[in-house]
Amino acid sequence: MRRTDGELPTLAALTPLVAGAAISAVIALVIGLAVSCLPSADGTATRPSRGPAGASRPPIPSPAGSPAPLDPPGYSPVKPVIDGSFADPTVIKVAGRYFAYGTNNADATMPVATAPSPTGPWTPSPGDGLARLPGWAAAGWTWAPEVVPPQGGSRSYVLYFSARRKDSDHQCIGVATASSPAGPFVPLEGGPLVCPLDLGGAIDPASHIEADGTRYLLYKSDARATAAIYLVRLSPDGLRLAGPAKQIMGRGADEPVLVEAPDLVRRGNRYVLLYAAGWYFKSNYQTRYATAPSIEGPYTKGGPIQSTGQYGGAVEGPGSADVLSDGTGDYLVFHGILDHHGGSRVTRGMYVARLGWDGARPVARGVPVRYEAERARLNGCVSAVGRRDASGGSVIGPFASADCRVDVPVFAPAAGKYTVRTRYANGSGGDAFLEFFVNGSAAPPVRLSAAKGAGWASVTAQAELAEGWNTLSLRRLDGQGQGQIDYFEVR
Repeated sequence: MRRTDGELPTLAALTPLVAGAAISAVIALVIGLAVSCLPSADGTATRPSRGPAGASRPPIPSPAGSPAPLDPPGYSPVKPVIDGSFADPTVIKVAGRYFAYGTNNADATMPVATAPSPTGPWTPSPGDGLARLPGWAAAGWTWAPEVVPPQGGSRSYVLYFSARRKDSDHQCIGVATASSPAGPFVPLEGGPLVCPLDLGGAIDPASHIEADGTRYLLYKSDARATAAIYLVRLSPDGLRLAGPAKQIMGRGADEPVLVEAPDLVRRGNRYVLLYAAGWYFKSNYQTRYATAPSIEGPYTKGGPIQSTGQYGGAVEGPGSADVLSDGTGDYLVFHGILDHHGGSRVTRGMYVARLGWDGARPVARGVPVRYEAERARLNGCVSAVGRRDASGGSVIGPFASADCRVDVPVFAPAAGKYTVRTRYANGSGGDAFLEFFVNGSAAPPVRLSAAKGAGWASVTAQAELAEGWNTLSLRRLDGQGQGQIDYFEVR
């Protein structure tokens, strides 16, 4: 959940500081000088996954001379790029630099960080990205910011945020503007932008802009019993509502507790809605997705794309995910639990992973994917046989003759080096060797070492994969084809 009541230290008494706003103003001036000469809607200051540049088509390759940003030393999609309290992150790119915004922490009502690349290194900015709260909002409850770069003829950055009403316990959504991505953002007065008190309030604002410039806002109704995701049309400047809200998704029976934290992109002729399910402070918090032929639905759920289990525990409670498209490809920006402090009190850090698309299905780098061996393409020589202790209930093998081969289609969200782990059993008493090919090119052979009895073992190999679908092949080598293969895992 895009909340901060669990972040440490307690933030109920947090108020915007005059000194912090002054520092932010200096930063804004410096950044403003860097971007002031740029057209406001030419794609240099964009979050294209939610704007016209990327709303109707997959990301295009970088132009010649504009390579993808390099990953800093030590980067990993399963390690936080901000190793501290930075929950519900969102990122935009401005003039070649990246700006991240997060839920309030001990340092700021809206913390801001910058980096030369989506994967870092990220540096927290001094001061506060939000100059002050609007008159209707109480301090210490400012969650889940969403920043939209200038659109059309405007030169204003627009911020949507959740905040607690002073006169009730409801969260509502406010809006603010700034002339610089660093802020300070100044809120609009006169009341919240979205505040459905009959639904328990609203949190988790997310912007979506169609190819024709039409603006929408997504959000989550905050009452647990009626928690759902809503869509509402906005005015051309994004500062006012332009129609009634419509519920586009509720919680499914197979989803934990509730749904929240929406993010909407368009890929080809499908709308892809990413959202979180579960309590933000529990390990079963996860990122899921759904697709629809039109923006208002109906949305068909596709299941989880990130979970603690899918990561094998390497990332706990991944969720509140946003898509960043920057002209070099797509990235998934999300948070994970770093520390538990009792009850709902947790510290959540920011993660970034490259994101690929199998049609409208999002695939995040760093999430290991298992491919059951019996579902691979067998050439008629290698057989699939049942085995009760196998992952899918079956295995393949042995490779009975020299022409025995298996082809395994695997998907890579981004081009690069991957680790392929093969789980096998080899009780033959001798090592077995299999030729290994990646998209038809020979790689070092795979050795299935002999093991006592029929127990399981595993072996890893490196594979340079292209973005999208690839084929891994194994073939009998030098008469050695003993052993059974349970599955292949690509990470």
